[in-house]
Amino acid sequence: MNRSRLGVIYRQDLSRDLARPLIWILILILGLTAWGLSIGDVTISSGNSAVGGTKAWITSEFANAKMLAMVIFLCYSFFLAVAAGMVIMQDDEIKIGELLHATPLRPSEYLWGKFLAIQTSFLVVLAVHLLLTMFFNHIIPNPKAAEVRGPFALVNYLRPALVFGLPLVTFIAGTSFAIGERTRKPILVFALPVAAVLISGFFLWEWAPSWLDPRINRVLMLLDPAGVRWLSETWLKVDRGVDFYNKSPMSFDAGFILSRLAFIAIGAGAVIAAQRHFAATLRGSPARRA
Repeated sequence: MNRSRLGVIYRQDLSRDLARPLIWILILILGLTAWGLSIGDVTISSGNSAVGGTKAWITSEFANAKMLAMVIFLCYSFFLAVAAGMVIMQDDEIKIGELLHATPLRPSEYLWGKFLAIQTSFLVVLAVHLLLTMFFNHIIPNPKAAEVRGPFALVNYLRPALVFGLPLVTFIAGTSFAIGERTRKPILVFALPVAAVLISGFFLWEWAPSWLDPRINRVLMLLDPAGVRWLSETWLKVDRGVDFYNKSPMSFDAGFILSRLAFIAIGAGAVIAAQRHFAATLRGSPARRA
């Protein structure tokens, strides 16, 4: 793989992706969401936050983790599916296959340049999302939220974004990219985020009966791509007190970290599979022996 040719594809696509209306519409939605959440209407419920007492901060690591896990999953998924899943189909319309035949550009350089540009553009969106959240939470004056604003701590934003955001973005981008390359059907590209939202919203996040085997519950925590079930079952289901949520750092067990790495691996593996399939169909599959 020639890095210079890959870099050309990456830079051209990144500049194009960052200028797309799709990216700016998502940033606008995230900005409005961050502004709405900064009012303090959405906080971690705690039995200690009585009238006149200390209330749960919207700026704590636990609050940011819950917010990022849900917002990234619900808002980013469909935009990621469009950007990653449709890129090969859009290039098919302008006959990019013929161009690859006529140049030394390899399919691996072409596909990885495309995918990395999409991945980077949405990580830029995530960085802007964090900056907007910090801005509305700590800089914009809001008397209604005075009781739920804690001191600024950068780690309260960066660590949840790294643990909950990066694996989810990689997973959705990679799998959508592979589905779009494999099927060339837009309707199937949207099937992944729709199915993921329905399964997570109505099953993984809500279904937790008292009779459920803890081992099965543990498996469901690790299968949740957003990490909301793990966060709820591990830290939020049993009230630990408002002071704990406001001031304590969040710790992650080995199983959850491995599940996040697995989602990253699945996303990267999907791109590798798409690369091999694209190369085989572009250059022509080897003929079978009689």
